[in-house]
Amino acid sequence: MKNVNIKETLIFISAVIIYHMITYFVIGFAASFIFDYKNVFMLPVISDYYRPFGSVEIYIGPLLQLTRGLLFGLVLLPFRGFLKEQSLGWLWLWLLFIVFGILGTPAAAPASIEGLIYSKLPIWFHFFGLPEICLQTLIFSFFVHRNLRSKEHPLPKVFQNILHALIITSISFIGYSVISLFFALAAGIPIQQDGTNLIVLGQFIAPIVITFSIVLVSGSRWWLPKHVIMYILSSGSICLYQAFILDSANILYILVAPIIPVLLSVVMTKPKEKEHN
Repeated sequence: MKNVNIKETLIFISAVIIYHMITYFVIGFAASFIFDYKNVFMLPVISDYYRPFGSVEIYIGPLLQLTRGLLFGLVLLPFRGFLKEQSLGWLWLWLLFIVFGILGTPAAAPASIEGLIYSKLPIWFHFFGLPEICLQTLIFSFFVHRNLRSKEHPLPKVFQNILHALIITSISFIGYSVISLFFALAAGIPIQQDGTNLIVLGQFIAPIVITFSIVLVSGSRWWLPKHVIMYILSSGSICLYQAFILDSANILYILVAPIIPVLLSVVMTKPKEKEHN
């Protein structure tokens, strides 16, 4: 029984980490384009509060989300039973984020009551980021709640497949952050330097779409060949993007960048032994 409890605990914490990373990447990436974060973060006062959007630190961000997800998973452990029993458990969890994590945070953070009083940030900026953080925490809360109630109330197979592909794609994207950070440090680019922008980040859009599409369509079939195709298409898309959009192709980066993402996908999609029998 003790071993079962430990396994369930690890599975829950892992799921929370994954759901946080998925919602953080997808919603954050979309919001940065829709709301033009790059130019907004350059405005007076706001630029004093935030680092330049697109600085090299952006590659460290995805790695830190593992830690944030782990903390969320640990603190939610005692509340699993309550959330599972409540049909509106996702709403209660979301309201906790809204009240304690956004509006009522003790720090003078943007969008918080303390931030409105004690910071010099303009009033409009406190509302500027609310759509992203409210939507991200809402979807995260829904995923966590669904995970707890999945056995009693399973999702349709098609949605399970989509969620599976999203999870693998989001985790695989960490590989691009690791490789890009390594190349930046190897080139001697200071972490404080404004070294990237949305145009540079655009080279990862096609590999992300390729990973999601291949995993979704193929499932657990021909798992090794499909990752060879994934590597070739991802490398090719980065090569074309750098050549035609960035006007400069780094061959070493093109060949190395997809390796960790593809390996992560290989590990997560390899069929279990019973599927071979």
